[in-house]
Amino acid sequence: MPKPIRAIISHFSFDFSYAAIEAVMKERSFEHCAIISTPEVPRHFSGLPQENQEWFNSSDIRGCDYGTVQWDTLLPLDEELIYAMYHCEALFMETVCRQEWKYEITYTQRKQWYLKQLRFWNDYIQKHSINLYLAAWLPHEVPDVVIYHLCKYYDVPIVYFHMAIEQDTGFIESDIEESAVQIQKRFIELQKEYVQEQNPLAIELNEQFAARYENLTALEAQKPILESLKRKTYFGNVLEMFLKKPVHVVKCIGLFCTPYGVTRLQRTWKRRRIIRERNAYYTKYAVHPDLSQPYVYVALHFQPEASTTPMGGVFANQLLLVQMLDAHLPEGVFIYVKEHPKESSWLSRSIEEYESLVSIPRVRLVAREVDTFALREHCTAVGTATGSVGYEALFRSKPVFMFGHRFYQYASGVYRIHMDIDLQEAIQAVFERGETPTLKDARLYLKAMEDTRVHGTVNPWDRKVSKLSDKEHAKACSISILEKLAEIESEA
Repeated sequence: MPKPIRAIISHFSFDFSYAAIEAVMKERSFEHCAIISTPEVPRHFSGLPQENQEWFNSSDIRGCDYGTVQWDTLLPLDEELIYAMYHCEALFMETVCRQEWKYEITYTQRKQWYLKQLRFWNDYIQKHSINLYLAAWLPHEVPDVVIYHLCKYYDVPIVYFHMAIEQDTGFIESDIEESAVQIQKRFIELQKEYVQEQNPLAIELNEQFAARYENLTALEAQKPILESLKRKTYFGNVLEMFLKKPVHVVKCIGLFCTPYGVTRLQRTWKRRRIIRERNAYYTKYAVHPDLSQPYVYVALHFQPEASTTPMGGVFANQLLLVQMLDAHLPEGVFIYVKEHPKESSWLSRSIEEYESLVSIPRVRLVAREVDTFALREHCTAVGTATGSVGYEALFRSKPVFMFGHRFYQYASGVYRIHMDIDLQEAIQAVFERGETPTLKDARLYLKAMEDTRVHGTVNPWDRKVSKLSDKEHAKACSISILEKLAEIESEA
């Protein structure tokens, strides 16, 4: 008989994702749960007495606001735990940049936040005998990264959803670095099954994945539908507020006439000035590169985002991966670096970073108007932390130097780079032996994704482009959670 679940349940805040947990609770016995959610009014699950549920507003606890908690009653932090969590601390300090959209947060403040988050959740996990961490998406916010690493430290099972690039396609994961290991297992099985087959089209795919294969192998591929969604700009949000909440806007205008409002305006001006100056610097040094020359294409990530922190690991600082490429690429091979089309936050990119890139003789900053598909089409290989450009490159028979961790890391033609020797061996394979991924293996990887995916989502952003109903999402995700729980118990 499985023991009752005592869980931390994170970010199942919307009706369709909430319904997924409700369905799980009908099948499994829960004794206690801590709920991290976004609504200002607590929303508890009906499958458990309310007194056995503790609700945390995610907006509050990101800034270490835990209400009336008596800190002197919590378990103290000792040397062993702090040393064991050094990796978490480094990641946390980087993660806090997600909070810096208005003002800078000092090292001292970050350190204080980290120690408070670590103390609170270390105490909570131990005193409440937590035996499951269940998250709607990859842990990448404050305090999610602390909870994730503490659960790894205490061997508490971790279950979270992470969406792939494909529509209505996600994967249950338990480890950020291992990513979706179920794809790798199925991919190896399929390689053995189709070992004699030479024609990629003989590998059967469902309608959705067959259409994506056709699109990805076309000369001018289209962006994944989710990446085509336009995100609102700062001024777009202001305009929407003006149209929907004019009274609130009038109050805000009055606020800006106060000393506090003047300070806010000054900060806004500072942020916009920094962005303008760095964009002007990039434009000054960006060129239309010679696509006939051998080069590795590096498409910079938008930051801050989960695709770099935590998925990129140390290479969230993308200058590091460019420097590593520069140290090992053969003579005469350039590195074409193109900025992301969406503007990164004011502190996520700097003129100093661009200066460092420009100072590398073989690096060329690429003008924003140069077509990214043309750059991908003519390159010898793609270098990326975890970007979709690497995934797309596989379907154009382009090798990928991948410096982070994402669902396509197990595909043929992806060279996982973490140590210096990894890149040296990858460069030998690509530039000396001429190894490239095949369309057969690319299609097999799609098939492996099709066979192992969760056909649904609990992420509201992915829900925007879904073809499924809320009931279908809730059902698919609840079934996946139940299957994963059964797997965890069978391995215990």
